[in-house]
Formats: sequence, structure tokens, C-alpha cells
Amino acid sequence: MISIYERALGEDYSRLHPELQKKFGLTSEARTSIICTGVMEEIWGGKVYMKPFLHLGAQKNITFSERGRNIPFTLENYAYRNAQGQECMAWIRKFQFDTVRNFDATMIYSSKKKGIVDYLGIDQDFVTDIDISVLENGGIRLLSGPLTFSKKGLNLKIPAVFSGTAEAIEWYDEENECFHIHVEVTNGSFGTVFGYKGTFTIEYVTCEDPPAYAKPRREAVVTAV
Repeated sequence: MISIYERALGEDYSRLHPELQKKFGLTSEARTSIICTGVMEEIWGGKVYMKPFLHLGAQKNITFSERGRNIPFTLENYAYRNAQGQECMAWIRKFQFDTVRNFDATMIYSSKKKGIVDYLGIDQDFVTDIDISVLENGGIRLLSGPLTFSKKGLNLKIPAVFSGTAEAIEWYDEENECFHIHVEVTNGSFGTVFGYKGTFTIEYVTCEDPPAYAKPRREAVVTAV
């Protein structure tokens, strides 16, 4: 069995740094989870008038309004099959401000779209396609597409003025034996919604079943995957 990311990248997967191949090669059959621990050198973005939106997003584990430097964080990855039998990868990010803030997502591979689909937050109300590519240094780049609001059978494209694009870049630093991460979510009208950059290390842990908090309140399914 190969991971959803190897399916998406095809032959290009072999161009990833071996440490990234291992990280993005997680499958439900492996019964292994990934625990990343590190520090965000900086978390930035979000103008004052955007705070109501950011507070609302925090309730759904999509955004948060806190900003700062040298913020401890963890990232947990769990590969599992959902109720529809789809192979999923849960991304549970926790930022240790005075209060813990989450930025969560669940990704699947869509055979119909021949790529990764990302369901954002704990409710999976917002969905986006992910363009995935390999960098020259063996790193990986994930770039989101337009957002769709999905709830109770309703699928509504979010107008560009209210939508955003997220770019995430990861690469492995052999000299310091750590991973680097750089993420930025931007809006064409309002600029940076939020961004963060930092470093982390990884621990691979035996896991028979993901914890309940790693699964969304609503398991979404892509039609004709």
C-alpha cells in the first residue's frame, strides 16, 4: 500500500528527501503515527479588522488571532480509513500560546481529481484541492486552490474576495537534523491572513487507532473518488 501523497506525486515521489518520503509515506496499514515537536520562530499576519473572522475560525480549528515569536508547537499525523473506507491523513497542529490554538485538516486522495483534497477544521465545512510538488532541495510544496463551503449536501464556491490561498513548504536540514516548515495563507484583497515558520523533529509512534480528537466531527466524502 502506498500513501495518498505518493499516489498524488507518482514518480516524482522518489525525488523527495528520504526523510520526507518517510514522513509523507504514512499509511493506515503501518499503524504508526507521527509526532512532530518544535518551535515556530515567528507567527505573523492578520490585520486588526480581520480579528472577528480569525476568532470565528479558531472555534473550527481553522485560524487563530494570536501572534508571536518562538512559539512551541506540535504536529500529529494519523493515517486511517474513515467510515466510507477512504484512506485519510489527519493533520493536528497545536500552537502553545497562553492558550492552545489548533489548525487542523484531513486530507484524502481523490481518484476523480487525481490529487489531494483537503477538508479543513474540525467540521470540514471548507474544502480545497491541493497542488503538490517536489522542490529542487528535496522538499515538498503544497498549494491550496479555491475554497468551497460544504455542508449538508450544499457545495458553495467561496468568492475570491473572501477566500484565501495557502502555501506550505517543508524541507529537511541534514546539517541540523531537523525539518523546516514555512506556511502562509493569503487573500488577494486583504493580504496575509496568517503565516508561520519554524523547525521541528519527528518521533514515529505505534498507533492502532487515532485518538478521537484527530477525527473530524463530520467525516466528509468526495463523490466518485
